[in-house]
Amino acid sequence: MDERFRAPNPSRIKPLAKVHVEHLVEKILTDWLVAEARTLGVPVSEQEAGKLGVYLDQLLLWNRKVNLTAITDPAVAVEQHLLDSLAAALALGSARSVIELGAGGGLPSIPLAIVRPGVQFTLVETVGKKVGFLKAAIASLGLPNARAMQVRAGGDPDSERLPRCDAVIARAFMEPGAFVPLAAHYLVPAGRVIAMVGAETQVGEVPGIQRAETIEYVLPRSGARRRLVVFQTA
Repeated sequence: MDERFRAPNPSRIKPLAKVHVEHLVEKILTDWLVAEARTLGVPVSEQEAGKLGVYLDQLLLWNRKVNLTAITDPAVAVEQHLLDSLAAALALGSARSVIELGAGGGLPSIPLAIVRPGVQFTLVETVGKKVGFLKAAIASLGLPNARAMQVRAGGDPDSERLPRCDAVIARAFMEPGAFVPLAAHYLVPAGRVIAMVGAETQVGEVPGIQRAETIEYVLPRSGARRRLVVFQTA
């Protein structure tokens, strides 16, 4: 028989190197997250992107028992949760302390705490199970600049034992016209309130607090338009 057509001896065939599909997917996801965050104007290192991925895994895992998010597709969650949260860094300015009201599953504060280690974040949430998740996530990610508190924010930081901070932020917490005046109670002088809203959400003027700026951005995968509406106290 022609040697060109002889079947190879199986014992002499070298096995192909195993491809770790999970690691490959993780690397692609990390590279994409780093690149898209840079496009938004928020630099993210590979190490930070890895932590963001760990946080998202924990969020979706806990979500099976605790209602933390309606988004369960990891690819969608990367954009709608992680990138959308990171975009809020554009509105932080020189803030060194931030309170998030109605923190829920920790969006945007936990992603922000990962990429802004010099800023202290206080996550305020009323539901005990959600606070349990927040504390577990903060501990497992090793975030000394974040803490979760089970408090119903009613505008009295002293009795609620909440600090006054440089900025107050919320994402899908309540209608901006109600959120902004409530948030103002938790600010130091010249502090800022950051409302994360969609392109169609109407945000009017709020008595006693000045509208400082509006930052618009577009999420890369869906093309969804978002805004950061910033108010500032005197």
